[in-house]
Amino acid sequence: MGAKGGIGIGLAVLLVIGAVGGWLLFASGDDQEDPIVVGVTDRADSLDPAYSYAAGSWDLYGNVFQSLLTLKAGSDTPVPDAAESCAFTDNAFQVYRCTLRDDLTFSSGREVTAEDVKFSVDRIHAMVQRAADEAADDSIPDEEKFVYTGPGSLVNGIEAVRVDGLDVIFELGEPDVTFPYILAGGAVSIVDREEYELDTPRDDGKAVGSGVYTLEEFRLINDETGEAGIAVLRPNPNYKGVKEVSSYPVTLNYYTGPDTLQEAWEGEEIDVIAGQLNPADILAIDQNDPDIRYSEITGSAIRMIINSGQGDSPAAETPVRRAIATLIDREAIARQVRLQTVESAYSLVPVGVIGHGTPYYDLYGQMSPADVREELEGEGYTLPIDLHLGFAGQVHAEEVAFIAETLGADGIFDVEVTEFATVGEVLGAAASNDVDSYFVGWNPDFADPDTYTSALLMEDSVLGHGWGTPEIDELIADTRSQPQRANTMDTFREIHALAAEEAVVVPIWQNRNFTVSLREITGIQQLRDAGGIFRLWELGRI
Repeated sequence: MGAKGGIGIGLAVLLVIGAVGGWLLFASGDDQEDPIVVGVTDRADSLDPAYSYAAGSWDLYGNVFQSLLTLKAGSDTPVPDAAESCAFTDNAFQVYRCTLRDDLTFSSGREVTAEDVKFSVDRIHAMVQRAADEAADDSIPDEEKFVYTGPGSLVNGIEAVRVDGLDVIFELGEPDVTFPYILAGGAVSIVDREEYELDTPRDDGKAVGSGVYTLEEFRLINDETGEAGIAVLRPNPNYKGVKEVSSYPVTLNYYTGPDTLQEAWEGEEIDVIAGQLNPADILAIDQNDPDIRYSEITGSAIRMIINSGQGDSPAAETPVRRAIATLIDREAIARQVRLQTVESAYSLVPVGVIGHGTPYYDLYGQMSPADVREELEGEGYTLPIDLHLGFAGQVHAEEVAFIAETLGADGIFDVEVTEFATVGEVLGAAASNDVDSYFVGWNPDFADPDTYTSALLMEDSVLGHGWGTPEIDELIADTRSQPQRANTMDTFREIHALAAEEAVVVPIWQNRNFTVSLREITGIQQLRDAGGIFRLWELGRI
């Protein structure tokens, strides 16, 4: 997920080139019509930016659609893209005004207007409201109800959007200095209001935007045959903005998982690996191979287990969640399952981000399975406790099986595991209480601790746990009114200490980015960074 949603959302180990040297940025131009083929394992479960928070979908949004702002490679400061300028117009950080460029055109041929920007935000609110209305309507069968898994939590602070000529004015319910980062992500991708419905996701496999690429073809993975999915992207000659449009088309090949991605690489089907490989395949890469480029850095994505915060699920009860948080052996997972290709995580805020600490180790690191058993029995629980786990996407079945075995090893839990085809299906199962806990990866929406906090720990979180507390909400609000982000460190640590006590969202590991590509590919050292944007337009050839 991503925020990629968040979700993203979905979580991948990124493998692209990390070479240095200015000559890498120049292409000869001899092969401008030859697409650069990029292999990925994060699925694009929807092409509608108002509806999906999956990481694979957001990777497309940043290339096909425009946002008012964007982040340049290596920078954590939003800059105008579809906008000419943006700024807060009040000292309370609650009114944000952007002036739209006057030369933007959708791939449909229509001029991009400020009304389109407003419509793009209104759609998110409309889908959130539709999902809430149908959830409360007993006349609609559960299987027919509209389930929303999009970026609503990112824009719920917008109370109103007004249009004044080329100006778009956002009125926020509370101060939020992180709002420019939200406008720089996929949540407020600008769509053509004549091509999209207000409260219904577009599902015809097409996308109408004004980004650096146009989407020429899209096909989902065929789970029955294993045939790869595909997204064919062509440089958009009408793009106007801060990004430099590459002259190279890009084809994204979507693979079912690490095994098929590795087969595609070995079969010379792809030029760039930008998806998750098996740990053993990562370790087998010859870093000195003259035909490839390789680098490795600490990543900013985390793997989590999400426990239900509502309903009659056993995971809705705090003692059960705390038992799960204690029994997960992060060190063993990093060492035995992930083969040291990840770092154990004891905080939702990863290493390198303001507010990082070790609250989950501080609370649970010294407890044994015997301690857990004693606590649960003391609370009146009859062991083992039935627990239904779900997973999909980038979560390895081997990793889930290891965790399930660990949870059941001492007779504390009796675990059932279900694999879903997509992250969206897992979120839907969690929202309907069909699973008690599920695994998901989280890619940052932007380089700020808020993206590991508000999107994960509030009641309306896209994670679907339905949990939140007024105390955490108030502390999050405090951080959003502080423009000097370094001054928020202690508050974020307090928030995550409270979250650790409840153990609704539990970190497991933090990723490391391994980067690999063919030697001839250029620009991919800027393909992705901590900002979470997938910059396909940086790719070229020598």
